[in-house]
Amino acid sequence: MKFNLINGNIITLDNANPNAHSLSVENGKIKLINEINKRFDTIDLKGATVIPGFIDSHFHITNLGKRLDMLQLKECKSSHEIGQMVLEKSRSIGPNDWILGFGWDQTKWHESDFPKKDVLNNLPISQPVMLTRIDGHSSWVNKHAIKLSNLNLSDNIPGGDIINQCILIDNAMNPIQSILPKANNKMIEKWIKMAIEIIISRGITNVHDAWQSRDTINAINSLIQKGEFPIRCYGMLASNDTDLINEYFKNGIFESNLYTIRSAKAFIDGALGSRGAALFEPYSDDHNNCGLILISAEEFAELAQKCKKAGFQLCTHAIGDKGNSMVLDIYSETMKNISNHRWRIEHAQMVSDEDIPRFYKNGIVPSMQPSHCTSDMRWMNNRIGSDRVHKISRWKSFINSGCKIPGGSDCPIEDGNPLFEYYAAVTRQDHNGFPESGWQNQECINRMDALKMLTTWGAYGEFAENKRGQIKIGYNGDLTVLSNDLLNCDDKNILNTEILMTIIDGKILKNIL
Repeated sequence: MKFNLINGNIITLDNANPNAHSLSVENGKIKLINEINKRFDTIDLKGATVIPGFIDSHFHITNLGKRLDMLQLKECKSSHEIGQMVLEKSRSIGPNDWILGFGWDQTKWHESDFPKKDVLNNLPISQPVMLTRIDGHSSWVNKHAIKLSNLNLSDNIPGGDIINQCILIDNAMNPIQSILPKANNKMIEKWIKMAIEIIISRGITNVHDAWQSRDTINAINSLIQKGEFPIRCYGMLASNDTDLINEYFKNGIFESNLYTIRSAKAFIDGALGSRGAALFEPYSDDHNNCGLILISAEEFAELAQKCKKAGFQLCTHAIGDKGNSMVLDIYSETMKNISNHRWRIEHAQMVSDEDIPRFYKNGIVPSMQPSHCTSDMRWMNNRIGSDRVHKISRWKSFINSGCKIPGGSDCPIEDGNPLFEYYAAVTRQDHNGFPESGWQNQECINRMDALKMLTTWGAYGEFAENKRGQIKIGYNGDLTVLSNDLLNCDDKNILNTEILMTIIDGKILKNIL
């Protein structure tokens, strides 16, 4: 496609040419700025704002589509409400079919605690049930699922825990997950296509897919060959699949126009919501628990060495202060005297004062999701205590230390809406404006830095800052057109902003202008 965009408020994020009113796109690239080619079709933006295409730097594309096919539990207010949903579902499926659900969050319930085993076990159903918590780090299962998996509830599971004989934390989920019906290629492609529709509708042009199995990789490549994968994707290999990572480490970085694989994803700990994040001191509401370490230091160091030798980026999930410190130690030792490696810590949610400068000093990139802060703030004081809440979501501290922060959503954990992430980053408030001045507002960031998190710094996080993340001549024609100027509109109008156009690789995939 060849077209001009005119009469716009174009925020380029290019310091040499920060603002423009028109641009031209040809063959997937930005060809002209503040000039137009009269031979091209022309679109009048009528004052709308154009930014470099939104990049979500921590996404789960297959899981988004997959979880749309499950029971939706995010809005449930009690464990018994969920029990009724399971009972109703059981009446519409076969007696041996699995009942799967996603999104429950006991912190939103009236009882505000993990569900008891009898809620599901006393239902008059024959089907096995597995309901995944909102953070993906615990699941609620019934007796039929436990029996099928041969899980021994009295076992001591390294990196896992079992609560109330029905809540499986982190590695304790593995026996159940291993017996779930395996999706075929057709189903995985369907899930990815469902996710793509949502991604494009939200103005996202590029996702960093944070845990890719061989099945997901095959499905994406199949969709690309059929011309049914129009977004950009930066893939992180699932590090628990040794054959997969060895194959890619041997063959080297894979890069095509829309799809790149040059990183691996690992997990060091769990999540704060299920008390699985690894802490130096016990949880304030569970004095005998400091969380979980999901992989030994020796295993993790071995993986780091393999990534270093292969020239692959390592991206590691770390939530708790102890988890983050452990990753920092091994990253720093492995990549000593190597600059610009850009190994990432995914989430970096709870970080001690002394560890903040270690990120920039050692070339380590904090990849963060602003809405995690505003989703978790309601219960954070009870979970870790008022003396530790300053350690949570330290965006401004990282930026002040020199770090670039690739921003994302962790969708489907969060909604996958970059406007929600932007709003959380600049306000640290929920969508009702609570709390009035923002939670731990010393870590609020300015509008420009928040926009860079979701564009320029996202491109940096995938080694693509010379291709996208700014509006410059020769850069990818990846653009998002908005109804409001995010740099200047009122806070509330951030949430009221419409996505008018989504343009990827010079193709207009959404246009309601």
